[in-house]
Amino acid sequence: MPSVSNIARDNDEKIITVVGNGKSLKDFDFELLKNKEWVGCCLGFRHWEITGIYPTHYVCVDNVICKHHRYKILDMIKNKKCKSFVLCASIYHTDIKDELMKYESVYTIQELVLSDENPFRYLVDFCSGTTSVLYAYILSSTKINLLGMDCKYVEFLPECIENEDGSLTITEKIKDNPNYYFNEYQQVGDIYNKPNVEKVHKKSWWDLRNTIMLFNILRQAKIEVFNYNLENNTELDEYFVKLDINDYELDPLNGQCNKN
Repeated sequence: MPSVSNIARDNDEKIITVVGNGKSLKDFDFELLKNKEWVGCCLGFRHWEITGIYPTHYVCVDNVICKHHRYKILDMIKNKKCKSFVLCASIYHTDIKDELMKYESVYTIQELVLSDENPFRYLVDFCSGTTSVLYAYILSSTKINLLGMDCKYVEFLPECIENEDGSLTITEKIKDNPNYYFNEYQQVGDIYNKPNVEKVHKKSWWDLRNTIMLFNILRQAKIEVFNYNLENNTELDEYFVKLDINDYELDPLNGQCNKN
């Protein structure tokens, strides 16, 4: 399991891109991610299936998504679509538990939180986005680029209904999803948690920023996080250096990786 001992100090440059699913990626060229080390999350696999461009690492710590899309996640694991997977432990309380136990490439957020001297111990509020960034942090990265981390949601879509447990279900086809870069990200029948931007997401990004600053000091590291986004998206501007998403292709990215 990756740990604090992997945190880069003065090693050779290793850039990892962490890719969310925000609307800012609507016109992004995903070909730019080929042969790069990157982290993808949640239901992004619905787009990866079409493009054939899968992330090096997959993260989904949303218990509802892990439960209701467990067969798709298991299929990615069995077919080695990604090098490693970070999931919610609740997925081990389903009918695919025995299958999951066969794969050493699968970790849980709960394992990471309980690991000694691990920055995840300080991430009080977490979501799949912040977990993805902190996972990249302990994978020996020297620089982390963010894409599609918009932290900007319409909490309740007209095409959904609220369930008794507070989760939401998509009941109609979404013609123009305001939250994600492709409309098929959410489909009829999908059950999901409310985004809870103010109560969960923004608190989680604040925790993440402070955790990275703390561990940079403790480990004498200089790992920087850059947020590539649209000019009018300012949600994470107070946390990380903002760069124009249209300039991403000009960044001298390295870190070609072998998923085998």
